[in-house]
Amino acid sequence: EELGGYRGFEVWFTRLQLMRVLDLHGVEFGGELPSSIGLLIHLRYLSLYRAQASHLPSSMQNLKMLLYLNLCVQESCYIYIPNFLKEMLELKYLSLPLRMDDKVKLELGNLVNLEKLENFSTEHGGVGDLQFMTRLRALSIYIRGRLNMKTLSSSLSKLRDLENLTICYYPMYAPMSGIEGLVLDCDQLKHLNLRIYMPRLPDEQHFPWHLRNISLAECCLKEDPMPILEKLLQLNEVSLSHQSFCGKRMVCSDGGFPQLQKLDLCGLEEWEEWIVEEGSMPRLHKLTIRNDPKLKELPDGLKFITSLKQVHVILNNWDFKKKLSRGGEDYYKVQHIPLVRFL
Repeated sequence: EELGGYRGFEVWFTRLQLMRVLDLHGVEFGGELPSSIGLLIHLRYLSLYRAQASHLPSSMQNLKMLLYLNLCVQESCYIYIPNFLKEMLELKYLSLPLRMDDKVKLELGNLVNLEKLENFSTEHGGVGDLQFMTRLRALSIYIRGRLNMKTLSSSLSKLRDLENLTICYYPMYAPMSGIEGLVLDCDQLKHLNLRIYMPRLPDEQHFPWHLRNISLAECCLKEDPMPILEKLLQLNEVSLSHQSFCGKRMVCSDGGFPQLQKLDLCGLEEWEEWIVEEGSMPRLHKLTIRNDPKLKELPDGLKFITSLKQVHVILNNWDFKKKLSRGGEDYYKVQHIPLVRFL
């Protein structure tokens, strides 16, 4: 049956009040969702992912049985959300819009059953609410404007089950005050993604010792991050991308990164020199070098990493490729690696 725009949905929601699952992925509402969506009180799953909408009706406060709610509408939409989410006490998954109306203020401290919270914005919600979500396993935070890092650290320390954390700061590449006060005291944290401008990485004691995966982007680190990262002994994946490092020289020391299996170094525009000492990264399986225009050569120390199975080099540099190819002056560095790919 043809829904016929807003009016069609208004009628459709009225007819299907026993519905449990509703996926409105990509639907173009244009303006406000029909208020009749509030009649679907038996809904357990509701997704508005990439839908076009500018306003959610207050009647959605009636959807108290929801377990899954995705409000991540199209990024071009600045959406207004009344403060009704605090009523949805059963929610386990919540994805908020990336862009919300300036007037939106959300109270989320009641959502104590949440296990995954995406796109939490400090502009539209209180960081203090996070400390009550003690079942959270995955959290992504967008910091906009000023924020007391000690307050954020205190809230995060209450999340004893948190395994996956993303922290982004906007505007990108803008200095962020107090970043040295960020302490990630999360017992179960395994995956960390930081997109924060910070000229220096916090010392290793500020990170959970059992961290398995770390991704840094847009940090503009002036100091080599490797002396700190290589001391996180459980790391098995590291990604430095999109101007995460703005210095010229990196050194991976003997004994560093004992568990590392995958390393991505991409979009480091000022990086020129990489030294890998014998005994570093003894379990590395895959290395990717991409869009690092000033890198002069691969390190001599790669020849000592016998565990390497794949090297992917994506550079617009014919001379770099020629030297690493069979018969080239640097071929000895990679001749033991089963797959070396140039793109």
